[in-house]
Amino acid sequence: MAPTYLTGFGCFHPEEIITNATLMQRVDTSEEWILSRTGIRERRRAPADMNTSGLAAKATAAALEDGGWSGQQVELLICATSTPDMLIPGTASFICQQLKIDPVAFDINAACSGFVYGMVVADAMIKSQKLDKVVMVTAEKYTRVTNYDDRASCIFFGDSAGAVLMSPTRPAWGMELLDFDMRNYNEGAHMVTTEIGGYFRQDGAAVKNYALRAFHESATFMLEKHGLEPDDLRAFVGHQANLRVLQTVADTLNVHEKQHWHNVELFGNQGAAGAASTLTSRVVAQRQDFQDGDLFLCTVFGSGFTCGSALMRWVGEAPVPAENPA
Repeated sequence: MAPTYLTGFGCFHPEEIITNATLMQRVDTSEEWILSRTGIRERRRAPADMNTSGLAAKATAAALEDGGWSGQQVELLICATSTPDMLIPGTASFICQQLKIDPVAFDINAACSGFVYGMVVADAMIKSQKLDKVVMVTAEKYTRVTNYDDRASCIFFGDSAGAVLMSPTRPAWGMELLDFDMRNYNEGAHMVTTEIGGYFRQDGAAVKNYALRAFHESATFMLEKHGLEPDDLRAFVGHQANLRVLQTVADTLNVHEKQHWHNVELFGNQGAAGAASTLTSRVVAQRQDFQDGDLFLCTVFGSGFTCGSALMRWVGEAPVPAENPA
């Protein structure tokens, strides 16, 4: 079957910054305590009048511009989120409403694994429905479900969105999706929850053990399946849970710092959007340096427990940068 490509990239982070000092005014904590446990210095918070769909619409608009598509060309829009605008309708419909477009649109929820799971669903839809232009956007407004009186959880979360354009048509430059891995550890479903109308809650110690195991199993499986060593990767992108976990994962996989893309220290845990915003922002900023054949591995972990990996390869020449106006 024809491969699927990522042909446009976009992300969005709100302007408001929540620093560790801000949280220290609310709960009994310190800069040293937060950094030693999470490595997070800042997070972003969306305005009260901007919902998850608003974050997603911003990222989608950026991706459409980046890939040179008009909104009217989009045939399908999938939104991966665990913080929807409301129970019904799907957040995807509100995204389309804001962008004034009318493709088929629906949500999926794989918690923090939504970026990879969403690409799997989009890839399957492209192949089964013979679609040419699909948007997969992941957006989270976790600050809406964060209890800012709970020191153990409020230190983590920020809001963001990331979007990719997906098509079976080979672009002049972009990423080819080579393979996916998906796996669940459903016995842990009760360990990370957000009840309807409630706050995010987790059993942190138990979750960390599952996460480290799942990260290693999925990433190692993908590398071994394709006969790759960690040094063969241009970049590794993990779920932006917290910097300390990511550093442990990178060390276990023998991924060196130059390969390890992360933004959690400045944007916090952004749910499913963390891996998406990391990948898309880095691609936009650095693609002039990519070479045809460069490999990228994205491995994610989320409530459920869900886990998965996407292996991608850069195709084509690097895009020519736009000239600065005189």
